[in-house]
Amino acid sequence: IQGTIRPHAIIILPNTSGMELLLTYEDEGIYIDIYGHFTKETVLQWGEIPASVAYLQSNQVMGWGEKAIELRSVDTGNLEGVFMHKKAQKLKFLCERNDK
Repeated sequence: IQGTIRPHAIIILPNTSGMELLLTYEDEGIYIDIYGHFTKETVLQWGEIPASVAYLQSNQVMGWGEKAIELRSVDTGNLEGVFMHKKAQKLKFLCERNDK
């Protein structure tokens, strides 16, 4: 990537003893270990560039975009749900509360 990179979140992957991470930036995410080596060839690819990204206890990552909220599996990056919305807002923080 050349130019400015807009990072979203660094997610410590569960069941890896803190040794593996999901780095989300721009419209994608990559899986690496703490030494910077790729741990999966899979790239998490968002449908649009999210304004905010959050890890959910359900082992999913949620991205809030201008037109939709996407839920993706942390393990595979596969799309598991989409919620369309009409009002685009830029959120400072995106998180879950009480498993919601």
